[in-house]
Amino acid sequence: MIALPEKMRKTLERIVRELRTRENVYGVGLFGSWSRGDAATSSDVDLLILDNADFAYEFVERIHSGGFFIDLDHAPRQWIHGQIPPELDQKLYEMQILYDRDWSLTNTKLLMAKSYGSPERVDIRTEAHVVESDIYLSRATSALSRQDFRSSCLFAAVALENILRVLIEIALEPFSNSRFVETLERSTARLGVQDLFEEYSEMVKSNKVDDATVKEQLLLFRTIWDQVNATTKQNSPVLEASHFKVRTKLNFYLNPAFLEGAVIRATSLVAAGKSAEASRYLSSILLEIVENYVWLKSSIDNVKIDYTTLIRSLESLEEKDPQNYDKILEFLGLKDADKTLASQEVEKARKIIVRIRKDRKILIKKFV
Repeated sequence: MIALPEKMRKTLERIVRELRTRENVYGVGLFGSWSRGDAATSSDVDLLILDNADFAYEFVERIHSGGFFIDLDHAPRQWIHGQIPPELDQKLYEMQILYDRDWSLTNTKLLMAKSYGSPERVDIRTEAHVVESDIYLSRATSALSRQDFRSSCLFAAVALENILRVLIEIALEPFSNSRFVETLERSTARLGVQDLFEEYSEMVKSNKVDDATVKEQLLLFRTIWDQVNATTKQNSPVLEASHFKVRTKLNFYLNPAFLEGAVIRATSLVAAGKSAEASRYLSSILLEIVENYVWLKSSIDNVKIDYTTLIRSLESLEEKDPQNYDKILEFLGLKDADKTLASQEVEKARKIIVRIRKDRKILIKKFV
């Protein structure tokens, strides 16, 4: 078990004491970089909350306590009673248990400790990433056919990242949203498929990102966040009536503590000479915000949207005040997307997806 700094330990003890008084909380565990022992000073603290409340989806809340940014990741208690969803695997495997009302969290962790690195469990996790990749590739292809070239480029890149997570899983590397590039490079090297990392870098143009690029992105990120937050606050009743996932994700990402923590994390990555990582980290967050904001805005305006044409839908929804839309395009590098570029990006993603799908079980057999 990794020893925690005294200040953090006392902060977590205080939070756990409060959580234990809640009737619906059955377990609390520390996971992520602080549990693994590879945290940076800018890393947030991740707590899994085994929650017996009436909800069916995982959701996260952020608090700022004791000088730390702490994410409370609520998972339905029923998830560990039956077939465990693959998205919980890493969290359970690397977890330090801080509270367990009925030993169910401890027993599940022991089970995961035995099965996490098994070929069977890796197959389950990688299959989930393949499915996600196929979904986004389908959206990219559909957007291309509907002449929304910006959405097509965007979804092709997301499809690519999802399929590349297969390689990270097979290499048994821990996934971190702020260390994706670094982890992918290490994973492809271990599996002997470094060319896939090079193709990824070329497609997302990470080799062209420098400190100045990220500083500009940070300014845009703050501006976009402010505008989305203002619109959301002005329409809080609509937010409260929104789908559970939309409501909880926007509440998480539009928490000022989240903005502060994300900026600190991105800035620290730049200071460490990891500008490409910082850019990718911010872009992944912005996409999550935009996806959920589009759904909220469509409810505010009472119009139906097609998720496949996300960027076109955003343009229509922001027609009265296009400045925010323009800034989002600039941040995501989609302004110059055209049919030729979109066709190329979709085809590149498709080829890599087909290759990894074909080699997935072979790689699992060889390396796991």
